[in-house]
Amino acid sequence: GLQQPWWGRVWLTPPYSQPLVQHFCDRLIEHVTSGAVTEAIVLVNNATETRWFQALLGIAKAVCFPASRVRFWCPEKVSAPLQGQAVLYIGPNRDAFVRHFSAFGKVCHVGRP
Repeated sequence: GLQQPWWGRVWLTPPYSQPLVQHFCDRLIEHVTSGAVTEAIVLVNNATETRWFQALLGIAKAVCFPASRVRFWCPEKVSAPLQGQAVLYIGPNRDAFVRHFSAFGKVCHVGRP
């Protein structure tokens, strides 16, 4: 994913391990800042104290904290991370994100409208 071009709308669920989560978040921020990515939704652990999470918050318009852990499926098993997740929205359609993601948990506005 780090070697492929990114543009337009992006759904990002980066690897949850370091340093990959940092690399993927940095790449997204770079492409949003350059204008290549116009809208993004990012599913990550709610590691609010980390540099990469704080950097994502710096460009996000809203964040949803799901009421339960997100379960991941693979053919061998269904698993859930050890901590909760956050879904961050980056782009011009904050109201639509809030409307749709409020069904999953608390949604907070970030930054200016």
